[in-house]
Amino acid sequence: MAFDLIGTDGNLVTEAKASQWLLKHAAEYGFVVRYLNGKEDKTGYMPEQWHLRYVGKEAKEIADSGLSLEEYFGFSGGDYKD
Repeated sequence: MAFDLIGTDGNLVTEAKASQWLLKHAAEYGFVVRYLNGKEDKTGYMPEQWHLRYVGKEAKEIADSGLSLEEYFGFSGGDYKD
């Protein structure tokens, strides 16, 4: 499951405070921030701090590693970053 987190105002959650909270706490609930800053060459996407993916129990290990899902699981990303 993946989704874009939208605030009560109907806009994507992009503010720095909320983004930092997601990076720090999403894994506690089984989620990872899907498209991390600096991983565009691996994921094929620009950073999207509001885009979460549920991965379950592995979320903490993935988040702690600092790897993208592509790096962690060893698969190729898209080619959409441009």
